[in-house]
Amino acid sequence: MHELGWIATAAGAAGLLLVGVARIAAAVRIRRHRVLIADALARMSALAREPAARPRLRSLCGDVAEVLARQDRAALALRAGGTRAAEEPADLSVLITADAVTTTAEPMHAHRPDDSAWEETDVAPLASAHPQLREISEQLGHSSARLIALGRTVLGEGQRIGLAEGSDGETLAAALDRAQEAVRAAEEIADPLSALAALSAVEIPVPETGFPGQAVADELRVQANALARLGIRHRAALSGHREARIEKERR
Repeated sequence: MHELGWIATAAGAAGLLLVGVARIAAAVRIRRHRVLIADALARMSALAREPAARPRLRSLCGDVAEVLARQDRAALALRAGGTRAAEEPADLSVLITADAVTTTAEPMHAHRPDDSAWEETDVAPLASAHPQLREISEQLGHSSARLIALGRTVLGEGQRIGLAEGSDGETLAAALDRAQEAVRAAEEIADPLSALAALSAVEIPVPETGFPGQAVADELRVQANALARLGIRHRAALSGHREARIEKERR
């Protein structure tokens, strides 16, 4: 009986110890969760107050879209009888830089891109005629919507635990509402280049780095890289068309 009593006492003590450890672990988890949400809200609020500080990857998409628009204007000029193609060194630098900073490891046997949309040799190639451009535009729209949804989730959790009360929470909620409306409007634009420009200009108060925006950063990096490489290939196709045209006129 004495041994049974000792066992019962030891078991009770162990149970109390486990309960104590569980409570401490739970308290640590709650504190870490609170710190994580507070940090995310602080960075989101800072971006809402300074919307001009656009995140890097979406800015790159916008910069490349502008270059593509200029290259398409050059292509239209060639179609109208001009001879000048887009040869601005600054534009090429934008494309190469965007490609370099978003490139990740690739398989040794990467698939060759399908540029058959530019195979018609009698007319200058248009970037906006390439089906991949519309795909990238749609993907950027989806990623932008995901960023906004993640921002709303963090804001809602912050409000639940008392971290997003008052004017800061209202300002952030209003910024997310405006961003959602702007993304929806951009997705309605028929021209993919114009849609890309509009989407990349939307002021979304969710940083691409850290929680929660890092969940979408890889998608944005892939989109920016695909867009940059499309721009480089289009520039080469445009120059090739111009050279072929000049050579044909010489004969």
